[in-house]
Amino acid sequence: MNEKEFLDKYLWPSADRLDRTFTHPLPKIPGLKKAGDFIVQCEHEDTFSTNIMTKYVSDTLQVRLVETYKCTQNKVTGVFVRLVGTMTLVKPGYHFLLLDASIRNVDMLTGNREDAATRVAIHLPQADAEQRKILFSHLNEQAEAAGISYREVKLEQSPAFWGSMWRGESPGIHLDMIKRLRDIAWDGYERVIQQTRGKSPFDYTPVQRQMVFEAAIREHLTFKKMGLSVPVESQAAFFAVQVCGV
Repeated sequence: MNEKEFLDKYLWPSADRLDRTFTHPLPKIPGLKKAGDFIVQCEHEDTFSTNIMTKYVSDTLQVRLVETYKCTQNKVTGVFVRLVGTMTLVKPGYHFLLLDASIRNVDMLTGNREDAATRVAIHLPQADAEQRKILFSHLNEQAEAAGISYREVKLEQSPAFWGSMWRGESPGIHLDMIKRLRDIAWDGYERVIQQTRGKSPFDYTPVQRQMVFEAAIREHLTFKKMGLSVPVESQAAFFAVQVCGV
């Protein structure tokens, strides 16, 4: 064994090969600074799944943001699900805001190939009715002004504390729509913080447990239906970076 080569070359961090042409400016959160980089990578059967994730923290507002750029793709068929600026926001004492910004060329329910489409889903688990109304009213108003098609969806498979989901959608690849909704989502979350009282201590374990364990299994099965092989462990690691460490 060449000891020097072992010392110099063994397991250095993976390269971040994300093309920054496709990334978005961060929402205008005062005092936001980078607090960590994560790469979650998996290759299984004909599928690769690469997640480039960055954690930011604002000492000014005590807000934490984690954003994700992800490509899950079948190397043979070309079927893909790509996250282009997915993010989670949380201020201690308040619930998570989860924004899932996806572009995919496959139907999640049938597994049939389709033209690429852009969808932005926004969740507010553990929020009360007043908080959800503040956010969703803001999203509706701003989406209408921007000409973004949207609807509210009830999630039957999720626990009661999860509540409904707001979703903006458009045929084709529309990065500008994602960028706009990221900014609108932050503005709405800030309104919730300003207009309602937080809870201390706040128990985040229901969301963390739901994401890391339950959602990881469900998404593994959903990916399988779409012809993508993503192990539960990979999905659990991806969700853990998003919702743990509050």
